[in-house]
This record gives sequence, C-alpha cells and structure tokens, in this order.
Amino acid sequence: MTTIDVGNNDRLDFEPARDVLRLTPGVSGAAIELQLKVGRAVEAATPNRYRIAAVLDLSRLSQQGRRRLCRLEAEHLVTPSMRPTGFSLTGFVSDEQLRAAEDLRRGGDLWFALTLDVWTVDAPPAGLTAHTGHMDFPVPAGEWCTQLERVDAASVVELLVPMPHAAEHAAAVRRLQQARQLLRDNQVDAALGEARKALEPVLEAVRDDGLSKGAQGKPARDRNLDERFAVLVEATFSLLSGAAHDDEITRDFRYTRAEAGGLLATTAGLVNRLAEQG
Repeated sequence: MTTIDVGNNDRLDFEPARDVLRLTPGVSGAAIELQLKVGRAVEAATPNRYRIAAVLDLSRLSQQGRRRLCRLEAEHLVTPSMRPTGFSLTGFVSDEQLRAAEDLRRGGDLWFALTLDVWTVDAPPAGLTAHTGHMDFPVPAGEWCTQLERVDAASVVELLVPMPHAAEHAAAVRRLQQARQLLRDNQVDAALGEARKALEPVLEAVRDDGLSKGAQGKPARDRNLDERFAVLVEATFSLLSGAAHDDEITRDFRYTRAEAGGLLATTAGLVNRLAEQG
C-alpha cells in the first residue's frame, strides 16, 4: 500500500487490485490497463474529486535496472471515500516495448514501479493542488504471460536478438541494421541481400571448421550441435541468396515480409552465436 498526504489530516491510500494488469490488442501494440484501489483516511462532507495519472517503470528486481514503459491516466475523475474505490489507469505500449519488457523479464516476475501524480481543486479561494507518491508491486510471471498471450494471439510473435559490440562484427551488425531499415521501407529483396552479406562471415567460419562438410556426410540424427547449426547456416544462406540472384531457378522467387522478418531474425541470431563463440 502507498500513502499520499493530501493535507487537513487526510491521506489517500493506494493499493493494486487482485487482477492488476490487463493488455488489449491494438494497432502495432497494446492498450495497458492497471486496476488499482484508493481510499481516504477522513470522511469529508464534500469529498474532493481527483485527477490521477502515473508513469510506469519496469524492472526484474525492485530496485535494479528500471526501464521506463509508458504514462498512464485515469479516464475519469476519482472520488475516494473511506471504503476503497476501484479505478483504472490506462495507456499504450508498442510491440517493441512489449518485446523489450519480455527480454527484461527473462522468464521471471516483473516489478512495476508507479510514480503517481494526483491533482484536485481546493475550496475557495480555488487553486489546483498537486501531490506525488510512489507505488511498487510485483506482477507474477504467470499473470504477465497470460496477458501477453492475449496480445500475441492478435498480432505477431517476435524476439529481441542482442547484437555483438566487438569491432570484428561491426560490419555484420551494420548490414543487419540496414536490412531492418530496408524491410521497414518494404524493400524485401534488398533487405535479404544485406542479410546475406551479414551472414557471409558465419558461413565462412562453419566451412573453415569443416562443420558443413562433416554434417553433409551424416544422417541428421547423428549430427552434433555445431554440425546442426552449420546446416542451418547453409540453409539460411541459400534462402537469402534466392533474393540476391536472378537465375533460372530463383527468378520467380517471391518473399513475403513475414518470411523476410524471420530470415533477418535467424541471421541476427547466427551472427550473435558466432560472436559468443569468440
């Protein structure tokens, strides 16, 4: 529970409702709604009405690595009484923000940190009075995942792929960034061409190590992990090459944006794997 002193020996007590979080699918994101309760310490003959808004930060742990998510506002003025009253704060988060939140969570619970802003108009002489408070509470992984699945069912499933920072992989990262921008501009084949260039050092690595050749000579079930990744590199490079070439076989190839997005994500993952292997 969080308490905000509003003067005249009165205070507002805030707490999360039992089912605090709700996500609703939207265009390129989701509406986010937090269900809260508010009560007051002193019953007034003419209770004040309050405008309530908040800024929402997320973290894995209560005080570590907080990230700003969005601003939330109550749609209507709230009139608290001594008996706690339910109200909702609503806002909007993009698909990218949801993916970043999921990456931050890393399979565990999320910690929500609200900075609450409360305004009311005092009695004559009238004047706008503002108060601020802070409220933290956990959102269990099960509750978060249930809401995220409701959004994913109506949109897309996409993963964040961390990119290496080493100078030796800078060219590949730059090409993937260019590929992403080209895909945003609906230049599908050009985006796949840049991804193909980004994958070339990965292909060279698996071939130099003999992994591709070794994998080809074995049944799929007998390949080790590195050999199976080598097969994936070869297959991804072949798919990307279909967009870069215009020969008798590939000239009729047409890639959708969804297919291109999947290939870009796969390429990014393979580049990152090469970097992690040193």
